[in-house]
Amino acid sequence: MKKRKTLKTLIIVMLILVVAAVAWILHLGKAANTAREPEQAQNEQASQETAQEEEQKKEEEQSAMKKSTEEKLAASHVYSYRGTEGPEEHSFKAYDAAIDAGSQYIGVDVVISSDGVLYVSSELNAYTMTDYNGMYEYISSETVDGLKTAAGNKILRLSEVFEHYGKDINYVIEIKDNSDKCLLAFEKLVDDTGLSDVITAASMKADTLDILDKKYPDMPKLLVCWNQGDFDYALDQSYIDTISVRATVETGILTESNCKAAHDAGKKFGAWTINTEDEIKKAIDMGVDNYFTNDTPLALSVEKDYGLKVRKDSNEE
Repeated sequence: MKKRKTLKTLIIVMLILVVAAVAWILHLGKAANTAREPEQAQNEQASQETAQEEEQKKEEEQSAMKKSTEEKLAASHVYSYRGTEGPEEHSFKAYDAAIDAGSQYIGVDVVISSDGVLYVSSELNAYTMTDYNGMYEYISSETVDGLKTAAGNKILRLSEVFEHYGKDINYVIEIKDNSDKCLLAFEKLVDDTGLSDVITAASMKADTLDILDKKYPDMPKLLVCWNQGDFDYALDQSYIDTISVRATVETGILTESNCKAAHDAGKKFGAWTINTEDEIKKAIDMGVDNYFTNDTPLALSVEKDYGLKVRKDSNEE
């Protein structure tokens, strides 16, 4: 009888201990959960903040990408002729200013010296840029290297321009001297530098572009067009990719009908040289694909503020 009572007491004590242990475990779990609640809330808040930051970063990247794409699209229509017009033309200072403004294309005129060196000059006579009266084709490179412009700049060699900018920019190169000597020197320099994929060849002579097309079929060719007869001839030449017409009232060839005719022939329609806001807007409204300008900042500004919308609406139509 005594044994049973002792066993019963022992069982009761054990049950009490088990209940107490369970209660203690539950208490510890609750305490742990209570302690974790602030930490969990902080983690959740941190996670939300991280997600928001990532979303904001993504939106900023998309916005920056969109802006960059729009700027490139706007700049694709603008050819910075000579870098700028005036004493600083065809100098690194002029080219750099155009590039810093956002230009992707610089317009470079090319002539050749008597000993076969290619130089950058707006005219065949050195007098236009310097006080030396003489045709480059009869002047030695030693003499040309010693000439200075009104702004005190040297006459740049085309090789120097290529070396300076490499493939960081696109070149629209108008070959002023269309002699075989000049073309061969140009081809050699292009081959030596490997820049054929960032060059658009331009000339007032269709035959020059035809010759270059045989050597560089993938290089875009632009005919600098003076009159309607030149324009009409260019329409039928497969090697001419862009017909760029003189933008003056006298010539009367910067017209919507010519723009349409060029597009119908699978060619781009360009113009030279456009320097005022009104002229640029008229060219955009007309559907001109590209144009030479001496005022790159103005042209890029109009293209971004006005041209992007007009061209977009035109493409949607």
